[in-house]
Amino acid sequence: MASLSAAALGIAVLGLAATAPARAAPASSAPPLVDAAWLRAHLHDRGQVILEVYDTATQRPAYEAGHIPGAVFTGFLNDGWRVPRDGIPGMLPPPEQIAGVIGHFGIGNATRVIIVPAGRARGDFNAAARVFWTLRMEGADNASILNGGDRAWFADPADPVARGNVPLRPAVFVPHPTTEYLATMPMVRATLDSHAAQLVDARPPAQFEGRVRAPVDARAGTLPGARNLPFSAVLTADGEGVRPMPELAQALHRAGVERGAPS
Repeated sequence: MASLSAAALGIAVLGLAATAPARAAPASSAPPLVDAAWLRAHLHDRGQVILEVYDTATQRPAYEAGHIPGAVFTGFLNDGWRVPRDGIPGMLPPPEQIAGVIGHFGIGNATRVIIVPAGRARGDFNAAARVFWTLRMEGADNASILNGGDRAWFADPADPVARGNVPLRPAVFVPHPTTEYLATMPMVRATLDSHAAQLVDARPPAQFEGRVRAPVDARAGTLPGARNLPFSAVLTADGEGVRPMPELAQALHRAGVERGAPS
């Protein structure tokens, strides 16, 4: 099983957005990051689920007060997207368990999924990116994130806004797990010896340098030889979207991370 730090999620999406999916996706697939104009043109496409990702189920009233038409609600911390395992929080559930979660929201194997960060708090993109990563890990390659979240949608007064709840229409999802987007402990240990891949630490500099220890960390500091690419360098100032590619390239250069190299 795998745990993915919230701080690393922007980096994960950056990597996935910069490369094409390894497995063939349906012809109607969308890029990993879409903007409001793209969604406006595809709002009523068949075979699509728009999933608005909030941090907790207690935020449902905010969703019901205004959301993208047709979008369904999920509270990330309450809906089974992650589980504790061996005393470690935030682990990826077993395939058969997470398949039930995915199908619960109407997502089948051929469904195009547009994941929308709720845009209510700075960390909302992290939850949306974790859902994106989870779908990719289970073989749902036709998943995208609305860059900028629902704030990007609400920014244009011409974009329609719906209110109330959208009922779920559960589907059957058959997982096809992959390890392509996962670094296991043996892989990391081997990399420490071989230097065959870059180690990228996406946490804030204070944690990377060992000056601050997060509650979930057993020890302060980072892995030997790791480079620090903070998630704040990848996300926009409001934390709700991914920066433009020229800015990302500059951030990679400053951090000493070689674009395209194994990481």
